[in-house]
Amino acid sequence: MIRHHGVRRRFVLTLLGMMALTGIIAIARLGFEWKQALDDVDAMIVTPVVLAPTPEPMLSTSVPADAPVNPLPLLPTVAPTMAPENDDPVNILLLGADARVGEEISRTDAIILLHINPRTGRVSMLSFPRDLMVDTPGFGRRKINSVYLLGETRLGKGYGAALLKQTVSDLVGVPVHHFALINFEGFRRVIDLVGGISIDVPKVIDDPRYPVDAFPGDVRTMQVRFEPGTQWMDGERALIYARTRHADSDFGRNQRQQQVLLALVERVRERGLISQINKIDDYTSALRDYVRTDVPRSEMIRLARAASRMDLDNIQRYAIDSKMIITLGSPDTFAADPKALREVVDRMIAGGAPTP
Repeated sequence: MIRHHGVRRRFVLTLLGMMALTGIIAIARLGFEWKQALDDVDAMIVTPVVLAPTPEPMLSTSVPADAPVNPLPLLPTVAPTMAPENDDPVNILLLGADARVGEEISRTDAIILLHINPRTGRVSMLSFPRDLMVDTPGFGRRKINSVYLLGETRLGKGYGAALLKQTVSDLVGVPVHHFALINFEGFRRVIDLVGGISIDVPKVIDDPRYPVDAFPGDVRTMQVRFEPGTQWMDGERALIYARTRHADSDFGRNQRQQQVLLALVERVRERGLISQINKIDDYTSALRDYVRTDVPRSEMIRLARAASRMDLDNIQRYAIDSKMIITLGSPDTFAADPKALREVVDRMIAGGAPTP
């Protein structure tokens, strides 16, 4: 009898020991995953810079948009990011890099201002057409999609985002606190990582001149087509849907880019990925080489804590559309009507419904 109890006791102790060892291994693995995730996030974060004051060059609107300009030199100046505190609203510029195969620096194919208000739980986004002409500090009037490339090549590494943030801030009249840039490969990866997204295509999209871009210098094009209706898209297909524009216009593409972003947010929520802390390093490791941002880790944590209070079922979508533009003479294209833009920005900040 005593021996029987001894055997049972050893069995229980062995079982408890195995459970404890399993728990220790699990905790150690989780700790390793979190460390890896933090290392990945740190690799994405860049030191923010600020533009030194520069006199505006004397340029007429007749000067070609891509003509060389020799502004006064801007010395690289490290500056602390204007980080909102507590429940202050934050504005983040989301950028999609139009990098072709073999390119390291490129224009920005997608430009969206994301407004997050933790106090009210409102989230809204404002899209800018890539051919919109804007006043750029130190460089006169330029197409907005060229500003990032201009800053990187003419002012130095890190100045592309700084120049574009200031340009957009001057345009809309609100501060742009941070930016987040992702290139095409990162875009594909994140959608494939969540298993694809569901998109309701509102009308036929038929683009006969979509770029193939299979190797450096590839100028070939191909035809792409999307039938109307709900369909499942992997990363490659979703990228084509978001980039195509020959079937309609930049304004139509802006709507598709917002649609893809919202579908991605919904897919993440459906899969409960935010709560799956044991998988977080899978996502950060997949994105570390394709994302750059000046959002500090502390701000990421602040926004993550506020996420539960956000109304993600009702993200407001705004855009500079064909009703809000002023046509310019050659070689310019169009600019935003200041009054119309001000009204849209006011609605976005206040949480008013977008104009149909």
